Amino acid sequence: MSIATPDRIKVLWFLPTHGDSRYLGTSEGGRAVDLPYLTQVAKAADAIGYYGALLPTGRSCEDSWVVASALA
Repeated sequence: MSIATPDRIKVLWFLPTHGDSRYLGTSEGGRAVDLPYLTQVAKAADAIGYYGALLPTGRSCEDSWVVASALA
């Protein structure tokens, strides 16, 4: 008889296509976002073992399909 083990939690990270900042709601301490930075964040999330990454959508964000394709 085998004992069922629960599935592991699948944790996702967030790729900041609209900009990255130390503080919520302000650009103070922020950095501009470009493809090399998003690549660095995506690779770091993968190396740490995150299940995947979320990409924001909307008028103020870069096109998520284009960003995801560029990072693939």
